[in-house]
Amino acid sequence: MSEMAGVQMKASEINKDIKKIYSLYNQAHESFVDIWQKMILFTPRWWLGFALSILPWIIWFKLHNRHNRGDLIRAGFFMAIIALILDSIGLQFGLWTYPYNVFPFITGYLPWDLTLLPVSMMLMIEFMPNLNPFLKGIIYGALAAFIGEPIAMWLDLYEPIHWKSIYSFPIYVLLFLLSNYIAKGKLSHATF
Repeated sequence: MSEMAGVQMKASEINKDIKKIYSLYNQAHESFVDIWQKMILFTPRWWLGFALSILPWIIWFKLHNRHNRGDLIRAGFFMAIIALILDSIGLQFGLWTYPYNVFPFITGYLPWDLTLLPVSMMLMIEFMPNLNPFLKGIIYGALAAFIGEPIAMWLDLYEPIHWKSIYSFPIYVLLFLLSNYIAKGKLSHATF
């Protein structure tokens, strides 16, 4: 019986410590939201992020072939979810930061994770149908890592701390290849 009491006591201590950590996290997040409201919301960089969150989807919607919509959306959602997860992990490990988040409640950078990466991937899949997928993945990875990230740094939207664009390159290539496979996995009848 004493072993069970020891386990319950240990669980109680762990629960108490976790609650304390979450309390500190909530305080930090409240401070972040306060700064975001006072210093970021409605600034030119915030508006840029807001536009980058919406305009690429509008462009894609007008350009894509409606017959491929479901397959492309499935691949786009895959890309967005994985990008958001990886971005959250990178932020939590302090590898990079986003000074001008569009929303303070999403840990990643919404325009990059949920719009620019998936939309550019969907456009590449659809409008370069005969190009080797691995070559498309390399092009996609190079564009995202060596052009997209530096532009985001230049605009002060992204600040790498313990990260280099060369680290991102193979991740973008892999994400493209997986997304391409998802899009084309059921597309033996597709037009792209």
